Amino acid sequence: MSKHDFESAITKLISLKNSFDVFLKNNASQDSFEKIESDTEFGKAVAEIFNENKDNPNAKNLDFQYKKLIQIANDIQHLKTVNDNTLPDWLEDELEAVFKKIKDLLAILEKELN
Repeated sequence: MSKHDFESAITKLISLKNSFDVFLKNNASQDSFEKIESDTEFGKAVAEIFNENKDNPNAKNLDFQYKKLIQIANDIQHLKTVNDNTLPDWLEDELEAVFKKIKDLLAILEKELN
């Protein structure tokens, strides 16, 4: 049995993605972004996996992709703060790509660490 609950991590990732989706639809308040930006439940799961498997390149990549996700969210928040309604399509595409990479990495790590 794995030390990490990957099923729960995927559920937390989906919850985080849903928060981002609301945020992107302009229905988000500053509070909802702060929830995304702060230590999320998924972020805590990533930190646990990374801290216990620092030598694993996939764990390192998972940590990197999560940080990238937060940076993209910060970039989007900045554009929304300055009332720039021209959110580039590529930025939303990159956000989706990072979510997919993270989900794939969780599946790989589950196999590796079991």
